[in-house]
Amino acid sequence: MTVRLYLEDSYQREFNAEVLESADGWCVLSRTAFYPGGGGQPCDRGHLSLEGDTVAVSEVREDDAGRIWHRTERELAAGQAVRGTLDWSYRHALMRHHGLMHVVNTVARQHFGGVITGVQLGPEESRIDFKLTGFTREQIPDLESRVNDVLQNSHTVTSSVISEEEFRSRPELIRTLNVLPPIVEGKVRIVEIAGFDAQACGGTHVHSMREIGQARIRKFDNKGKDNKRFYWTLTAQ
Repeated sequence: MTVRLYLEDSYQREFNAEVLESADGWCVLSRTAFYPGGGGQPCDRGHLSLEGDTVAVSEVREDDAGRIWHRTERELAAGQAVRGTLDWSYRHALMRHHGLMHVVNTVARQHFGGVITGVQLGPEESRIDFKLTGFTREQIPDLESRVNDVLQNSHTVTSSVISEEEFRSRPELIRTLNVLPPIVEGKVRIVEIAGFDAQACGGTHVHSMREIGQARIRKFDNKGKDNKRFYWTLTAQ
């Protein structure tokens, strides 16, 4: 199995690894800092350096067996040593938006009775959907204000791992309807915003709320009686 460096340190931008498998322009590495995507967060991109050459990593995915495949558009030899490098500006933008979505999710749940039904992160704009009864456009400034109050705080962001048994005994850690977070080898990763919230999540995150910046709702759509869609953007840090 590939060692998932992105779970240990979201800020690791480069790493050394060995090619374990290669097929049809994709390869599996012994270790990787490339996030394969999931939970609404796109996969990472970047490149691999090998023997004086460089190949782009344009896509990353996880298969049903838990192997993480990197799309390189060419065959690499098993056993070959490589050095991976992330597109850091892209990854860090997604980390900021991922942290924002955790805050929006929690504020909407605690203050407006919202239940998240879907999310799609982007480096410049992210979309989040809620089952949110009775919410109106007039409440948008209140939602924005509450979210930004959290972002302006110096809450730290940390992660830990608990057993699947403990996870299933704590339903407050589950935030999406009908979708469970990844359970890997009987364990679940928990991301905690100190003094504010904790929830199950397998994605990458910033270390502090202050890295995220100020948030704004760019667009709001009614997608049915109780279904609301919000498009969020961030200012520079």
